[in-house]
Amino acid sequence: MKIGIFGGTFDPVHNGHVNAFAESYIGLNLDKIIIIPTFISPLKTDARTNDTHRLKMLKTAVEDYDFVTIDTYELDQHHVTYTFDTLTYLKEKYPEDDLYFIIGTDHFLAFDQWSRSDELHELATFVVLDRDDKLYEVTAPFIKLSTNIVEVSSSLIRQRLKSNTEVRHLMHENVYGYIKEQRLYET
Repeated sequence: MKIGIFGGTFDPVHNGHVNAFAESYIGLNLDKIIIIPTFISPLKTDARTNDTHRLKMLKTAVEDYDFVTIDTYELDQHHVTYTFDTLTYLKEKYPEDDLYFIIGTDHFLAFDQWSRSDELHELATFVVLDRDDKLYEVTAPFIKLSTNIVEVSSSLIRQRLKSNTEVRHLMHENVYGYIKEQRLYET
């Protein structure tokens, strides 16, 4: 089985994330996508929303996609978990399957900063989602997947919500409803 893996804070999850899941599923001919929400990203310091809210929004955003599952391994660790540890866990859980860890160009460009980056390729194939063939040259052992990714960021959404600017078109309607109901990102 070919399994795609996405990690992220998903704070909040938006249409760009869901589009990336679906485009990767199609473009790589995957059997399954596993989403791993991070407890705290080692490369990000601005996650604002607690795990319960982020997980609820993520479940809501992907509930209609039968090829997507959510694994809470990193959330369950209650501390920063590095990709090496997560991939080791997944390789033990799916020993016969091919794992494809899918990242954006921003993470690709910072890959040498990742913990144990020299060992990661032994655990999974790394796929770089390239938004409309940007200038980045992706070479082996990385694979490049050119696709039409929706350009939106969680930080933009948080900023707009804080200033009471329209964002409902950028996310699943029930995620938007949950954010408003829970009064997330207002301050």
